[in-house]
Amino acid sequence: MTGDSNPRPARGKQAFNRSIAWYLRQLSKVMNVLTDDELERLIPLLSERTFCARQVIFSAGDPAERVYLVLKGHVKVYQVAENGKEVILEVVTKGGVFGDMAIVEAGERTAYAQALEDSVAVTVAWEDFSHLLHQSPRLGFAMAELMARRLAGMQRTFMSIVSKPVSARLADTLSTRAVQGAIRLGLTHQELAQTIGTSRETVTALLSRFVALGAIAPVAEGYIVADAALLDAIARGAISVSPRHPVEVEPAPVTL
Repeated sequence: MTGDSNPRPARGKQAFNRSIAWYLRQLSKVMNVLTDDELERLIPLLSERTFCARQVIFSAGDPAERVYLVLKGHVKVYQVAENGKEVILEVVTKGGVFGDMAIVEAGERTAYAQALEDSVAVTVAWEDFSHLLHQSPRLGFAMAELMARRLAGMQRTFMSIVSKPVSARLADTLSTRAVQGAIRLGLTHQELAQTIGTSRETVTALLSRFVALGAIAPVAEGYIVADAALLDAIARGAISVSPRHPVEVEPAPVTL
């Protein structure tokens, strides 16, 4: 009987690791490219971290020590300009990776990361992640693809700032964040302004204009898209909405 006592915990641990591996694959495209053996080596190196709302996770100038995968919540990655203004580079949501820019940061963070709400992430030491990166060509390709998508997103943001009116930039951001018609910002008006290159006052005014026009409607968790065609027309610049002149339109009633 005593001979059976050791294999059971081992089998239990293997089953537990398989369940973690399955979850990580479902959660993240980056994790999904790893083989079973690669995940088996990675899982013991992971640790879970929880962050309170508005907690700074790392700052520019910190050593680039760890890579993070978000399990729950939202994390903003941002830089601070010489005039003290924040420039939001990315808002990372469930399944997203951040802290991986250590690849090009020469060992030192060049940006800040802050939890926007109570958040949970799994994290791995950069040295361990870097070793796995060198061992797995598929992971290297997935990380290169992730960085390319980030760069493309930044280029779109830049082109939007220089070529579109602010109302179009805001409408485009709202459309991008809409999931089944629900827009959960996860950002303050100030932070939303920092993502589209404008002021908090302008964002607040335009949101009220969009509501008055019937493009969106406020709900407890943010907004819902009330008229997708209208919001799309504003996002394309076909309809320009001024933040300075109130819209004299009664918003249509919304049934939730």
